[in-house]
Amino acid sequence: MGLLMIERRLKPALGTRMHTQGFVLKGKMDLGRWQHFLCCLAEAMGMSAVAHPALWQYPIDGAGGYGATIVQPITESFLALDTWPDHDGAYLLICSCKHFTEKSIAAVARQFRLQWLDNTDFEVLSLVD
Repeated sequence: MGLLMIERRLKPALGTRMHTQGFVLKGKMDLGRWQHFLCCLAEAMGMSAVAHPALWQYPIDGAGGYGATIVQPITESFLALDTWPDHDGAYLLICSCKHFTEKSIAAVARQFRLQWLDNTDFEVLSLVD
């Protein structure tokens, strides 16, 4: 049996190590500050931000509400933020193959003077074995 075949059998199946959690963040910041928040969050979670975040501002061609979507790639997967300034907040989605704690997220949220609420839909997540 070749080394590549052994390596494939030792790797966990795609998605079995994925940790996903969603949060509602209350507070208003400009886009530069939100981007900085994502970098600080990655660092606090023991992860590494790579490349520049992708940014889309809404409305686009008259569609969508008023706000922005920011996706920060991290070596462990990605952080996504959907900002809604007219609603005083944002949605944060964390996807990572590395475990993280809510404590690290809360610490960064407090540092940026944001209130946060875990908004993970555990019913949906529990459908995955």
